[in-house]
Amino acid sequence: MRSRRHTSKIILAVASVFLFFLVSCGIPTYIVPKISFSNVKSGNNAESFTVAYNCSDSLGDSGRVGLLLLYGIYGSTPQSSDYKPIETQFKKMFVPSEYNGANVDVTEGEPVLNANDINVYAFRKNGSVITDPDYTTLLSNSDDFSRDVALAYQDGAISLSIDRMPISTLSLDPATEVGDSQYIGIYAAVSVKSNSYTNHYWSDLKFVGYIRVVEE
Repeated sequence: MRSRRHTSKIILAVASVFLFFLVSCGIPTYIVPKISFSNVKSGNNAESFTVAYNCSDSLGDSGRVGLLLLYGIYGSTPQSSDYKPIETQFKKMFVPSEYNGANVDVTEGEPVLNANDINVYAFRKNGSVITDPDYTTLLSNSDDFSRDVALAYQDGAISLSIDRMPISTLSLDPATEVGDSQYIGIYAAVSVKSNSYTNHYWSDLKFVGYIRVVEE
């Protein structure tokens, strides 16, 4: 009888210690939304695509869904051999584990990514360097959504619109320049963060078309 009581006390003590660590350290909670890019349309001085977000978990008021847009300058139409290594490099650098990524820190004059001698930079937004967690622009943090993103180039500036509503003016990094008949290859990824979850989720980086610069 005493042996059983002694065993019960040991089990209770172990359970108490385990509960203490759970309460004090917290149980990791992960948000893993489904994000996709589609309807890519490339063209002269303009480009567009659709970004969709689906998730059964709520982000809460602290949630931030940021759209990150990067670009590379190409002398001819970008091919898969140009952009696939960039997509792979993004995952290696900023998504070290399956559901938890790192902040993308942007420094003026320096590429965010480099693969096969191709440099990829972040756009400047309204004349300033973009930062976490907003990145190039914030998207909805309350419900599932599908948004049409459009970029229009004119005289070195790029107007960013979402669902035909002007959002901001983007510009190239000072370290780069683009000329007539060159191509601005566009890459997109979505960052998801919330105080309700322990992870910083990144979608895959995807090549979402190009703007062919045509001086008028």
